[in-house]
Order: sequence, then structure tokens, then C-alpha cells
Amino acid sequence: MRLQDWTPLGYKTLYRELFRKHLTRQNALLKKNRPTGWFFSFHPSELIYVFDVVSAFPEQYPAYCAARGSSMDLIDASMSGGYGHFICDYFKTTLGSIMEPEKATQPTMPKPDFIVDTRALCVAHHEMAEVFSKIYRVPRYVVNYPYWTRELVGKVDELTKIPEGIDEVYLEYCVEKLKGLIGFLEKVTGEKMDEARFKEVFRVSEETSKLLVEIPRLMMSKPTPGSQREIGDLVFVAFFVLGSSYAYEFAQEAYNIIKDRVKKGEGVVPEEKCRLLTFGIMPWHSLSLYEYCERLGATFPVNLYVNTSVHLVNQEKPFESMVRRSLHFANSTYEMMEDLLENVKKADVDGAVLFENTGCRITSMIIRPLADLLYSRLGIPSLIIEAPQCDPRVTPLGKAKMQIEAFLESLK
Repeated sequence: MRLQDWTPLGYKTLYRELFRKHLTRQNALLKKNRPTGWFFSFHPSELIYVFDVVSAFPEQYPAYCAARGSSMDLIDASMSGGYGHFICDYFKTTLGSIMEPEKATQPTMPKPDFIVDTRALCVAHHEMAEVFSKIYRVPRYVVNYPYWTRELVGKVDELTKIPEGIDEVYLEYCVEKLKGLIGFLEKVTGEKMDEARFKEVFRVSEETSKLLVEIPRLMMSKPTPGSQREIGDLVFVAFFVLGSSYAYEFAQEAYNIIKDRVKKGEGVVPEEKCRLLTFGIMPWHSLSLYEYCERLGATFPVNLYVNTSVHLVNQEKPFESMVRRSLHFANSTYEMMEDLLENVKKADVDGAVLFENTGCRITSMIIRPLADLLYSRLGIPSLIIEAPQCDPRVTPLGKAKMQIEAFLESLK
């Protein structure tokens, strides 16, 4: 199959500058002996900037290791310590970096003074956070969110996460847990929360979130303007640094770049032969797979994993906004998957590539129901590839390419 010229959006430079600013902030706070917290995805990241704490992420760091080829040694280190193969890749990689730091990609995560455990998708976050808190003998706080149903929230917009309504009892429960987190952070920092700072951070968060929501919308344009090799990294911005000034600066430039390309009618490749939806945690060790598909003319206007990470913040309703982070289809009953069909129809996709992830049982359980829904409601066929997010040994890149080539032939 002929490979085409490939023209990505150019986000790589923007990400590099974002990471530089993030690490500069981290180093400055470490020199001031500010407390360090470990946080999981879907946590209320604005509070990191309200309280000026150092932040580290036991899910983002393993992705970083996988992209740079060190995750396999770290996974093996954790398994040699008695942890099983089918446990979360993020957990195994992070644990391996603790057990054998000499094998870890630099810079490693700073040791935590506290841990914030957030269940807005993964029930294993509780166990992971508990293991880490026991290793370092530090306190942890648990932010629990419900497993949402149609009865509790009605229909939910897939990108903004704005529901028809939230049951007041459940909303109040979540808000109380978030207020408890503020009290916990006041205790670990020894400082009362600065109300003016709180408002300013949520103002920045709102402006950033508006831009991040629009980027996946623009990706649905014809032709597909960007590559999932770039767009996939939006999850770092949406999950982990939302509320920071450098996230806003990134989002502003990223939005302008993709908006300009859509206006000009330019695509990531000259000839778009088919349009694909993708879902599953990105195989961080094999991101070149997306580029390969795109060079074949198979573009990805929809990435449901990225869509799950974004939501619209309302600075006038900061606590409700933090709760809305959890209102995504992967933290809801299967019937609520239907809410994503509206965007799938707008994107006019021909097929789906879904990553069944032995390194993440939670997201893998959604794959088959999602494939069935896409086919029964929209006639969209799916290719399911087994691909853990951090361990490339399960499905070598060459095998995945062969599977995709055969799938693309079937779509003709």
C-alpha cells in the first residue's frame, strides 16, 4: 500500500514548551520545599494551582517511560517483586520506577508527601493509591464519584460533559468530598485556601477548557486536519494541568493552528481514503501506528479517549465543574454510550480501531459493547487490537500494522 506525504499540525513544539514550563514550575516549588502530591486522572487539577503544590502523576509518567522505551524493564521489575502481569500497566511501570529507579527514564517523579486518590473511572486507583501511600508512609485522600446512570443525569454532551441535570443528592455528596479535599490540602500545606486565587485559577481553567473542547470538534472536519499522534497528548493537558497559565497558552496556540488548517481545507494527508474512530488508552510505545495509518490515507477524526478527557468548566460553578469531569461514557452505564453517537455521525466515519488493553481491564470491558453499538446503530465495523498502553511485547508493531492493513482492505 502506497504511503502518502504526512503533514501534522506541528503540536510537538507546543508540547515541548508546555512540559518545559511545567517542569520549571515544579523545580521552583521543590526549591521552596512545597509539598508534593501524587494525583490520578480526573482529579480536580485546578486545586494544584490554587494551593501551589508540586504535582506528579502515576499515569502520565509511565506513558512518558513507554514512549521512550524504558517501560518494559520497569514492568518486569514490578513483576519480579510479586505483582501479576495482568495488573494495570501504569501501576506496574510506576512501581518498577520506585523499586529500580536506575532503570527509569529521567526525570523521575519526586517522592510524595501526600496522595489524592480519585475514582472517576478506575476502581483500581484506590488500590494503587493505597500501595503508594504505604510505601512512602504518607496520607491520602479519596475523592469518590458515582457510576452515573441515565436516571441520575439524563443525556450528557460527550465533549462538554454538560448533563440535562444532576440528581441533587449525588451532586451534594460529590461537592462535600471536594470540599473535604480542600480541607485536606489546607492541612498538608498548613495554609488556608486563598479565595481570590481560587477564582482566578477557575477563570483560567474555563478559558482553557473552551479551547480544548473545540479542538476535538475541529478534528471532525473534512479532511481530517491533524494526526492522532499529536492529538492524543491533549489528555495530558486536560487531565493533569488544567488550570495552569501554560495550559491556556498551549490551548490558545493549538486551537489557532487547527482552526487555520480547517479554514484552508488542509488535511494531515493529501488523499483521505477513509475516516476512522479510535478508542482505548493510547499505546504510548507505538504512537507511530497512527502515523502509519494516516500515511495510508486512513485518518482519525474521532478519538473517544481524548474526548473523555475534556470537559467545559464554568468559573461561576467551580464545584459542579469538578464533578462534571466524571460524567463521561466510560464511567456510566452502557445505555449512556448512545450519547456519543451524535458526534460519531457528524464525523462521518467508515470504521473503528479499538484497543483492547490487557494493561487496563476497566477500559477493555467497554470495547465490545462499544463495537456492538457502533455497528447496530450506525453500521460502523470495528477492528479490535490487543495493545497494552505501556508494554509493546503483547502486540508487536508489525503485527498491528498487518491487522490494520487487512481491516482497511475490508472497508473498500
